[in-house]
Order: sequence, then C-alpha cells, then structure tokens
Amino acid sequence: MRPLSLLIPALLLGLAACQKTEQANTATAPAAKAAPVAAAATLTAVESFDEGMAKAKAEGKALLVDAWAPWCHTCLSMQHYVLNDPALAPLGERVVLVELDTDKEENAGFLEKYSVNVWPTFFVIDPATGKATGLWPGSASVGEFRGFVEDGLAGIEEAHSTNADPQSPARLMVSAKAAQASGDYAKAAGDYENAVAKSDVAWPRRSEALMGWLFSLSQAGDDAACVKVGRAHLAEVRGAAVPADYSAILLDCAGDAKEGDAKLAHAEAVARLRDFTANPPADASADDRADAWNTLSYALADDGDEAGSKHAQEQRLAILEKAATGIKDPLLAQTFDYARAQAYVALDRGDEAVKMLEAREKELPDSYEPPARLASALAKMDRLPQALTAVDRAIAKAYGPRKLLYVRQKADIQSRMGDHAGEVATLQQEVAGYEALPKGQARPDALADAKKRLAEAQKG
Repeated sequence: MRPLSLLIPALLLGLAACQKTEQANTATAPAAKAAPVAAAATLTAVESFDEGMAKAKAEGKALLVDAWAPWCHTCLSMQHYVLNDPALAPLGERVVLVELDTDKEENAGFLEKYSVNVWPTFFVIDPATGKATGLWPGSASVGEFRGFVEDGLAGIEEAHSTNADPQSPARLMVSAKAAQASGDYAKAAGDYENAVAKSDVAWPRRSEALMGWLFSLSQAGDDAACVKVGRAHLAEVRGAAVPADYSAILLDCAGDAKEGDAKLAHAEAVARLRDFTANPPADASADDRADAWNTLSYALADDGDEAGSKHAQEQRLAILEKAATGIKDPLLAQTFDYARAQAYVALDRGDEAVKMLEAREKELPDSYEPPARLASALAKMDRLPQALTAVDRAIAKAYGPRKLLYVRQKADIQSRMGDHAGEVATLQQEVAGYEALPKGQARPDALADAKKRLAEAQKG
C-alpha cells in the first residue's frame, strides 16, 4: 500500500495502481510463490451478483465477493496467486465466489450498497440479510484469506445468534465490518475501537481490528485521531502486508507536517517500513514486498533523501523482475507490468518500460492496460505525440470510471502540447462522461474537479 495522497487515493481512483490495506490473521500461510499454482481443484466464480446471490440462497451458502478491476495489479496478484490456490478450494462448500469488475456498468447496483474505495475489496455477505459480516480490502496471503472468510462465516452465525453479547469483540467486529462495507466510517471506527478496548494483545484478530480502526479514521477524515491511534499501535500490527499498509495510512494522515505528533508519526512509519523491507514476513508476496519498498521510496523522497528513495526503487524493481521471470502467459506476466514500468521510469530507465509495454500490447491487443501504462510512461519521458497516440488506444478499449481517467490524461497531454482546442474538447468529454455514470459509479469529487479544469481551460 502506498500513501493515499501519492498514488491511488481511497476515493479518487487515480492513474496509479490499486491501493491496498488490511490485515493480520492467526492462520499460517505457505511461503510466497514465484509462479501460480498448477491447475487443480480451485474456487470457481460467477460474474453476476444477482446470480451469485440466488445460487448462495439455493445452496445454503454465504456469498464471497471479489470487487476488482483489470487495472489493479493487486487484484491480478490475488486472483492469480491466492484465489486459485487449491488450499482454498474447500471453502467452495460454504461460499459462492462472485468476481465483479467494478468498472462495468452492470455492477453499479452493487456499488450503491457496498462501499469500494480500495481495490480489490473482498466481502463475506449473509444472503439472508444482504449485510457484510466480513470485509478485507487489499492483499492477503492464502492463510490470511482463508482466515478472513472463516471469520466472516462465523460473523454470520454471530449475527443470527440470540445469545451473543452485542459488546463482545467478535460481535463488535461484525458491526464494524457492516458499517465499513456501507461507507459509515465513523461508526466503523467506533466499533473497531471498542473491539480493541475489550480485547488484549493476545486476541487473534487484534491486528485486523487495529488496521480497520486506522483505515476508518483515515476515510472519515479524522487525521488527528489517525495519527494518535497509528502511533500508539504501530509496533503491534502483524501480518503479510499489514505492517506496511498500516504505515502507509499513518504517513498519509501525517501529511506534510514538519512538527509535533504528525512529524513523529512520519519518522516512526518510515522506521517501521525500513524494518519490514529488511525483514519481510515469510508469507509476504512479491507484490506486498514491492509495494512496501515503493511506499518507503515516496516517504524518503518527501524527506529529501534522493539516494535512499532511488535505492528503494531499485529494491522494488529487483523483486518485481524476479517475480516476472519465466512467466509465459502474458495475462499472468501483466500482474507486474505497472509497478515495473513505474520503477523503470523512476530510475531513468524509461526505454525499458516502453519496450516491455509495447510488447505486452501486441500480446494482449484487446486490453486497455498496456497502452494506458505506455501513455503514462511516454508522457513522463516527454514523448508527448507518442503518448497521445497510446492514450487514444487505451480510451478506445476502456470503459466506466477508468476510461474517464484516461480521458483526463489525454487532456493533460494536449495541454502540454499546446493544443488548447483539443484540450477543451477532451475536458468536455470528461465532464459529460462523469455526468453519465450510473449512481453506484458516480464520482462527485472527480466531476467537480473536471468542471473546474474545463472552466479554467475555457478562460485561456
């Protein structure tokens, strides 16, 4: 996970890769793999929420939803390296897996009911009530994911129990997950806080609760409380990715503060990231470890440590290149493309990013991802005419809210090229696109920003 304000903001769905969060669990996971597991009995998925709900009700199972998007590298990593692991296949006896591309218009209805601002976000949903009893934003090891699903299933039983203590940590976690899933972050933060207060450091779900608490405070906009809570529990959190994710949220809440608690929070988060990257958990995936180095790189850059920031990008790239080595399937190899391209450009090796992405576009001619990433790399390298051509190819293949980000990127390129008329026309297209989005996919802040940029361009 990266600082939210720097890369994929929780609510802004920027042009970077997907944000990640949560959490630790007591289940023990196998070591991270360098390649996907071989075909075997695995969880199978449907791609319609209504179909999945009907199937779950008919079979007496819970619903397990993977809210993902093709542009999200963590989504691809989870699908290719975790969800298809045979160790999770037995869960199919208790859940129906639904994979929903959140950019597709037909999934907008789901987004009206369930809040998704981290990709991927996984939900365990009680088909009897439609309420989420489990929620996991971001990456997980196989063991962590199995634990998350089992906790969500236990939450369904807890919710239907007439004898359960409503103030028990387990019941409070169910309430917190439901509130977080509905976007009520203030309530979620309160429930997570109470769950932590009513437990001790040995509670198996403590890191999960701490991560949920910090994330909810961040989403509620309470930066002061986020800094206070984040500092108090930074040393406690455990998991394959959660220490780095927790540190990233703390960095974002601390912002650009140069003094006081926020400054201390920044320094402490950097120290935790240094420790995590130097001693990563055995079950941390290549994606998790590379993301931690990237977060550290941005934090060091903020501190003015250019050499340290560059070193972190070098370490990040080494992990990604090793993970991608030997993968023949371009769909699998694409998992690491975005982060590799970003690291290449950061290290002034942009030509390598261009070569990789041009080759990937030939291998995956129907995907918007390679030309979109190529356009971003070319624009950063000031090769604007080529960037414009590439982003047009991405726009032609993209859909939903993601397409509008590429439209914005096109307007930015046109502005830099001095094509004022083209920029205005493209910004008009962006505004119209946001206005036409269905309710579940609506981006009010993005629409307001697009209108502001259009008005400014029209003045010029």
